[in-house]
Amino acid sequence: MAEAPSLPVAVFSPTKGSLSCNIFGWAPRWLQVFNDLRAFMVCFFCLSIFRGITISYFASMVPSMEKRFGLSSQSIGTVNAMSDVSGLLSAVLVAHFGGGHRPRWIAGSSLLVGIGYLLMAAPEIIFPPNPTSILASVMATSSDENEPFCDANRNESSQTAGLVCGEETTDGRGGPLLVLGLGQFVFGLGAMTAPILGMPFLDDNVKRRNAPLYFALAFVGLNFGPLVGTGLSAAFNAIYFDLSKPDFQPSDPRWISAWYLGFAVAGVGSIVMAVIMSCFPSALTKKPRRKPSLNGNGLTVQKDLSGRERKTHLAERTAVVPQTITVKDLPVNLRRLSRNSTYLMKVLGQILSAFALSGYISFNVKFMKEQYRVPQSTISIAGVLPMVLGMMIGVGLGSMFVRHFKLSPRRIGYVMAACSFLGATCFFSVTGLGCSQDHIIGVDDVAEPYNTTSADVCMRKNDCKCQNAHFNPVCDTGRGRTYVSACAAGCSSSNRRNGTKYYLDCVCAIGDVGSLFGELENTTWVTADVLATSVVLSGVCPKQCSNFPIYVALMSLAMVCMGFPTAGAVMLQFRIVDKDLKSLVNGLSTFAMSALGMLPAPILLGWLIDSSCRFWQTDSCGTRGACWIYNADEFRWKFHAIVGAVRLINCLTDLTVTYKVRHLAFRA
Repeated sequence: MAEAPSLPVAVFSPTKGSLSCNIFGWAPRWLQVFNDLRAFMVCFFCLSIFRGITISYFASMVPSMEKRFGLSSQSIGTVNAMSDVSGLLSAVLVAHFGGGHRPRWIAGSSLLVGIGYLLMAAPEIIFPPNPTSILASVMATSSDENEPFCDANRNESSQTAGLVCGEETTDGRGGPLLVLGLGQFVFGLGAMTAPILGMPFLDDNVKRRNAPLYFALAFVGLNFGPLVGTGLSAAFNAIYFDLSKPDFQPSDPRWISAWYLGFAVAGVGSIVMAVIMSCFPSALTKKPRRKPSLNGNGLTVQKDLSGRERKTHLAERTAVVPQTITVKDLPVNLRRLSRNSTYLMKVLGQILSAFALSGYISFNVKFMKEQYRVPQSTISIAGVLPMVLGMMIGVGLGSMFVRHFKLSPRRIGYVMAACSFLGATCFFSVTGLGCSQDHIIGVDDVAEPYNTTSADVCMRKNDCKCQNAHFNPVCDTGRGRTYVSACAAGCSSSNRRNGTKYYLDCVCAIGDVGSLFGELENTTWVTADVLATSVVLSGVCPKQCSNFPIYVALMSLAMVCMGFPTAGAVMLQFRIVDKDLKSLVNGLSTFAMSALGMLPAPILLGWLIDSSCRFWQTDSCGTRGACWIYNADEFRWKFHAIVGAVRLINCLTDLTVTYKVRHLAFRA
């Protein structure tokens, strides 16, 4: 038997080349213990967690970010889409040129992800609330010293004294938007690399029968990220953004959480994991069943079937290093894929699925907070957590289902179509699971919501001289009525008892009963029940609605349907194209999903949500900020109907793919 040709030692030597674990060229023997697929999988899993944190965390912080900087939902949707814009710039290039040292590419991209996270946290430090901002006005008028009450002797001109409307008095939303958008842009530059190169790297280094398991672990890591993000959002949503303790509760529309802390944690974690990932080689060593003998020249000595010794270089028992691809190959490869109608239909289905998932996740926390009036920290646990777990359970069950039953491509297509149809059914069904809309006096009973003098209302009869468009709601606990401000309720003063702020002599709310608190203030027999039926408290009145658990259950089922066909869909995508196009296919799919699915979804959904607003933040100069109150029914219908319709169309594309692969079989 002829001796196998040796490969150049300078390229493939475990101590000098790219096939050894090394730290900036230093490759100690103990570090080679980690030259293993399992060690790579652990690091890739951790990187997927940090990358996936933003999926749930950003959505959980949308209400706070909007109110903190006076942003509309469409503006936040545009910021969210910036990561997809940068992903479009990097996806195809990474897929085409990143086929050499894939772990190093993944490490560099993770460094960008960490920098992007830190940039997203930066606006809280760079742009503190300025004295003329809407937020500063809310904070000032919510304090005991500055809160405006019903006062016929108030000088209305003093409300805007010294205020010069113009560029100087606006909230300066351009700066925070720019930094947030830049952070998302940098995040997107790095976020695409790990899934594009990681999956082919696993596929090249794992046994075929174990591929579904490793693919599932990779996707579970990506879905475990939102789980960690949910935990972070639950913790930081319970903290007010300036670390103080305001009079109102976390369920109040004015609550702004410490949204920036989670981005800082994720940024530091991503940078640390990027350093660790950079130590892996370009291909993982395949361990032999028996330890071979090694001579002084770095050659292994083994015996062939005839009993003769055969010397082979150590690199022969390693995974094949991917070929370097040149620029001139790209048009040829794109032309090959453009003629693959099955792949094109598969990409269309991925675009629709990405649109539905991105659009819903971007604003689901905002919807639950506005619709069910639940604190954001509670929503993170009771609302988001079941959905994240549903996605993870779906991915895990789907991979085991494919592996156990050894599904053919045709049957995988049927599974994809069935999940799309069931998901669409869930989204359409929740359009009827709403709650009664909050009726706010001073908003819903006037001709113009931002002008309380436009109708003959109680505050006008009592000559309260309330400030228009001022939002500092109070609740008449006895009647369950919410007023847009203490002034609109006709309150003349406030007092504190056991840390709770009460409003007194509210003639528009409870009339003479309001004086009861003053009469009974010093008595010892006054109970909480007595006070609760006779006083006005800060904040919107609590909402009683039993549909929240049902909504969460149905949306969790919809997320299971999103995740269940994942592993099978990846296997199908890799088998409907030529083997040398796997990385490029992953990149093109990611490019298409970003450009036509993830990018427009939050912008379009944000615009629809903004159209449902019925009371905007507005300062004394008329500058509009975030939305305080939405039309609950309109918000619910628009938000879920469009996502359901997209999932229904997705079902049709999955059926088309199923028909096209009816004669295809997986290679062994």
